[in-house]
Amino acid sequence: MRVLQTAFLVAMLFVGAALASDVLDLTTETFDEAIKSNPAILVEFFAPWCGHCKSLAPKYEVAATQLKGVASIAKVDCTAQEAVCSRFGVRGYPTIKLFRNGNPQEYSAARETEAIVSFMKK
Repeated sequence: MRVLQTAFLVAMLFVGAALASDVLDLTTETFDEAIKSNPAILVEFFAPWCGHCKSLAPKYEVAATQLKGVASIAKVDCTAQEAVCSRFGVRGYPTIKLFRNGNPQEYSAARETEAIVSFMKK
């Protein structure tokens, strides 16, 4: 019985680690504080059903992990956080904006891990 319990706990630790994300998941309640507390933060405004968003997601995750401790990467689900997305004029998905000292600007570089990491390191 003890072996099964230990195996279960180890399995749960692996599942938890796999589900952990370095991308900040912002809401209406957390958005403004995240923008204020990060001098430069890249934010993806997305919809879960969007095909382009789905293909960007793993690249964005890897970029966030590579940038951990260097720059912040975040996302906003526009289907759940409509007020935030409307406030920044999001009309298509994914829309990516860099907030530098609270000021938004469009991100227009490539939507590949290396390009995102390079852009944020500049």
